[in-house]
Amino acid sequence: MIGNSAYQYAPLPNPKNDAELMAKTLKGLGFDVITVVNASQKSMKKSVRKFGKKLDAAGKEGVGLFFYAGHGVQVRGANYLIPTDAQIETEGDVDIEAINAQSILSMMEFSGASLSFVIMDACRNNPFKRSFRSGTRGLAKMEAPTGSLVAYATAPGEVAADGIGKNSPYTTALARMMTRPGLSVERMFREVRNSVLQKTNSKQTPWESSSLVGGDFYFSRVSNPAALPVSPRVSTPKAVSLVDRNALDLAFWNSVKDSTDAAMFEAYLEQYPIGSFAALARAKAKKYSQD
Repeated sequence: MIGNSAYQYAPLPNPKNDAELMAKTLKGLGFDVITVVNASQKSMKKSVRKFGKKLDAAGKEGVGLFFYAGHGVQVRGANYLIPTDAQIETEGDVDIEAINAQSILSMMEFSGASLSFVIMDACRNNPFKRSFRSGTRGLAKMEAPTGSLVAYATAPGEVAADGIGKNSPYTTALARMMTRPGLSVERMFREVRNSVLQKTNSKQTPWESSSLVGGDFYFSRVSNPAALPVSPRVSTPKAVSLVDRNALDLAFWNSVKDSTDAAMFEAYLEQYPIGSFAALARAKAKKYSQD
């Protein structure tokens, strides 16, 4: 977790708080967390190397998540994360003074981790735009390698709000949804997007580039993991027969039908939006979410 607020030229109130909130959230979910706030270039590089070594040691069992909040800019289609001590007067200085986000994504890809997440709440206004030749806003789109997901606080080329509270709208929603039981990571990011759109009156649309493979990943499972079977993803629709699908549908429903937790029924609906018990699941999800 890196959160940079104390910039001399354009300080930001929330990134430090955002990194600390994410660190607290992920520690609570069982992650081994490295946190650096108001980081210089040297400190950022040191923490990234330490993160990379831990991810390498975890091997294929590892799940890596890199979170950055602070100033970020794009130059010639590449995204850069800005240390607090960066001395940037022209676009040419960025490659020397800042951290290329692609290098972090590449490091995670080469680590062999089963899943990698790069999350950037870094699409604030470019504080150097007067000295830049290009007038490009926000961050550039990054393609996620296989087994990874890249998430932005807002769409590529757009600017995100720092927020008027203690945390940004994006990080606030992200931390809340991560701890919500039974949300697969894809659905979690959809819920984050919905929350931010509502909070910002549709002015900010979080965006992701995903190449996740394999089964669903949950940051927070239900209190009884055995009660939430996950239907396996398959390479082609032909790999599972209709009978098998119905059996999986029934098995999932039987595992959640007596619950009073709305998240259980929402998890069923994510797996089987047109399943045999979808209407009943929607009714129960609505009922228990209001309790």
